[in-house]
Amino acid sequence: MRTAAGGQADSGEALLRRMAARRRRDNIVVAVLAVLAVLGGGHAIFSIFSSAAPARATDPTIGVIGHAQLASAFAEEFVVAYLGAAAGQQERIGEYVTGQQITLPATGRQVSDPIVVYLARAISSGNLDVWAVTVSVKVGKGTGAISGARQYFRVAVSVADGLRRALSVPAEVEPPGRNADLALAYSGPCSADTPLAQVASGFLTAFLTGNGDVARYTTLDAGISVLRPTPFTGLETASIMADDSSCGTRGTTARVLANVNPKGDGGATATLAYPLTLVRTEGQWQVRSMDPIPALADPLALIVGNDPGRPAPTTAAATATTTAPSSSVRIPPPTQN
Repeated sequence: MRTAAGGQADSGEALLRRMAARRRRDNIVVAVLAVLAVLGGGHAIFSIFSSAAPARATDPTIGVIGHAQLASAFAEEFVVAYLGAAAGQQERIGEYVTGQQITLPATGRQVSDPIVVYLARAISSGNLDVWAVTVSVKVGKGTGAISGARQYFRVAVSVADGLRRALSVPAEVEPPGRNADLALAYSGPCSADTPLAQVASGFLTAFLTGNGDVARYTTLDAGISVLRPTPFTGLETASIMADDSSCGTRGTTARVLANVNPKGDGGATATLAYPLTLVRTEGQWQVRSMDPIPALADPLALIVGNDPGRPAPTTAAATATTTAPSSSVRIPPPTQN
C-alpha cells in the first residue's frame, strides 16, 4: 500500500524495530547527560546545545603578549637575514621590508645567536601595534666587526592580525645600559652558630645534597622536598644575611639570604644564593618558603656608587661637606596624573 506522499507504508514489525532503536538512542543520550552533569554540572550540558561561537578572550594583556612575541621573533629573523645578505639579494630583504634604498656588501657577514634584549611598544591603534625591538647578535666576518663580538641592532616592527612587517632596515645601537642596584632588606650577617644560620644551612644541605631530612627544617605547609636527583655531594655555607639583627634570638619571622658553595662530583661549583623566609613556632625556627626574589628595602631604594656601604660622592658633595652622603636614593611611590 502506498501513502499519500508516495512512500511505502511501514509494517507493524518495522515500526516496532524503529521504536526500539529510538529508545536505545534516548537511553544513551540520558546516560551521557547524567555523566556530564556529575563531571561538569549544568554548564557542561548547556554547552552541548549552545550554538553560539566560543567567547573571545577579553583580557587585552593576552593580545599584547602575543604581538610582543611575534615582533620579537620577526626582528630576530630580520636582523640575521639582513646582516647576512650579500649584493643581489634585495629580494630576500623584501620579505621583511619594502620601499628602502639599501646597498648590500659583496659578501654577507656571519651572524648567529640572536637575542632580543629590549622590547617596547611605541604605538597602539586598534589591532595595530608598532614595536621597537633591540636584537643582540654575534657577528663574524665583515668590515669593522670583531669575530664573535656581540653587536646590537634596533628594528621597528608593525604587527596587525598576526601579520608582521619592518618599517625600515635595522639601525646599529649601543647595548642597553646597566641599571642601578636595588637595596636589599637584610640588615647584616649572621654567624654560623646563630639560630637562623643553623636552620638555613641545615635546610640547604638537605635540599641540595640529600644529606639530612628536609622536613625537619620546614613547616608543614612549606611543600618543599629534596631535589631529585640530588645535584651536589657537599655544601659549605659562604654567608647568611638576615633582616633580623638578632639572627633569631628574638622575633617570630625572619627573611634570610643564604649564599652557599656546593660541591659536585667534579669538585667545587659556583656560589648559589637562596632567599628564604623563616618562622618560629613553639620556639623552633623553620623554613616556610623559598622566595623567588631577595627581600627588598621598603620603600624601594637605589644604591649609589660601586660600594653599597660607601657610595661614590660627587665632586661638589666632597668639597662642600665631610659628611658621607647617603648610600641610597629612595624611590617615591607612584602617583596618578
